[in-house]
Amino acid sequence: MTIKKKKLEMKLQFFNGDKDGKRLKEITDRLAEIRGMLEDDEKRGDTKFTDLEKEVRELNEEKEEIEARQRAMDGTKPADGREGGEPEERDVDMSRYRQVDDGTRIEPNEEQRQAFENYLETREIDGDKLKTDSGFVVIPEQVVTDIMKLKEKEFNLDQYVTVKSVANGSGKFPVVRESEVAALPEVAELEENPALAVKPFYQLGYEIKTYRGYFLVSREAIEDAAVNVLSELMTWMARTIASTRNKAIINAIKNGTPGKINGEPSTLKFVQKEAVGIDGIKDAINLNLKPNYDHNIAIVSQTAFATLDKLKDKQGNYLLQPDVKEPTAKRLLGARVEVLPDEMIGKNSENTIIIGNLKDGIVLFDRSQYQASWTNYMHFGEALMVAVRQDVRILDEKSVIVIDFTEKTEEETP
Repeated sequence: MTIKKKKLEMKLQFFNGDKDGKRLKEITDRLAEIRGMLEDDEKRGDTKFTDLEKEVRELNEEKEEIEARQRAMDGTKPADGREGGEPEERDVDMSRYRQVDDGTRIEPNEEQRQAFENYLETREIDGDKLKTDSGFVVIPEQVVTDIMKLKEKEFNLDQYVTVKSVANGSGKFPVVRESEVAALPEVAELEENPALAVKPFYQLGYEIKTYRGYFLVSREAIEDAAVNVLSELMTWMARTIASTRNKAIINAIKNGTPGKINGEPSTLKFVQKEAVGIDGIKDAINLNLKPNYDHNIAIVSQTAFATLDKLKDKQGNYLLQPDVKEPTAKRLLGARVEVLPDEMIGKNSENTIIIGNLKDGIVLFDRSQYQASWTNYMHFGEALMVAVRQDVRILDEKSVIVIDFTEKTEEETP
């Protein structure tokens, strides 16, 4: 006898028809209530997704046990012919839901993916399976998930910053700056709590911006089945999203972003330092950044890397050292070095080092909704216009510095 069957027989010994029937109704009612909470944020309130997930799992297990006892006593099988010990379809399948920072969203099924693929080929919108927003078709989350997997093959600066999914076009984000967190003062018993010397929290606003572009593919190519338009679209969007995010992050680093809501400063910018020679670079980093080397990253252009990679101190030691964990990578005073194409960082970047903890320094607000729509494109005919929505803001301007360096001092020049 298997362990599973033995456990079931033990549970059958405690079968009570009236009690189990009453409990089964309670479970069914509660599962229906939870389903409503998952599909309506107002009903869910402050209840955590993980708490609901745990409760659903326990209720489903208890429901299966009661139904198994009832079938065993009645000598019947489930309506679909499964054996008595097999679980039935769950009333609330939590795998259909995924958690985002401000709520839950139903995961799309394969039908939605097929409906979107059909839209790309025929321009026909299946209103039961596809959502629209301002004339655009919202790309199903299943397709977006595949796009984001493809995006990981590209170079992504967003892997180093904080990415926050948001459901609204604008809002406020509570920020605590690590550089301004004060230590708790000592307080005698029953004394009134003192105000902290520095209040670490403030409200950072965001305004989602829309970025649009054209995915050029002729209708003839689609109709002749010469192009797998969904596959090509996903590859193109993966590269486009990576490029759009990279550009926005670099722009925030170079030019700053809006600051506090109704407060000072109105614009946040990372500190810029000038450095001459190796000692100047070391002073700029050692005196202006916290020595949290595990989280610091140094971003440089190809030209800047070529210069830094040849710099030696008076003892003949290179400024850039191999990464002990990854021999092909380099580190600058403990910070991992990432090399970007010159054109990505922009003009006057050949002597620039961006270094610090970008996780603490920058947040990328992702609208988590991508859109597509067939439209006219100049003389090309029809093209697919795609929209990406996001915003990038500086969180803590003290966590990253931008160094403009000169290669050698006069004393070092031969």
